[in-house]
Amino acid sequence: MSPDLQIFARNFKKARKAASLSQKDIHEQTGIAASYVSAVERATRSVTIERAGRLAKAVGVPLYKLLTP
Repeated sequence: MSPDLQIFARNFKKARKAASLSQKDIHEQTGIAASYVSAVERATRSVTIERAGRLAKAVGVPLYKLLTP
């Protein structure tokens, strides 16, 4: 798995938890399946830049911060 994907996965999960949001909450805000969110957080699923942006917006963090080691 890609190191960049692992960075995004780790940062997104941390941001989601800091925002006190569940994967289901993310699904309800974005329409992205909770199972997909789970796979992204485990870095087992790639994420498009468009979806990454939607996920970042859902947790209230700029996308670049989710991509920063």
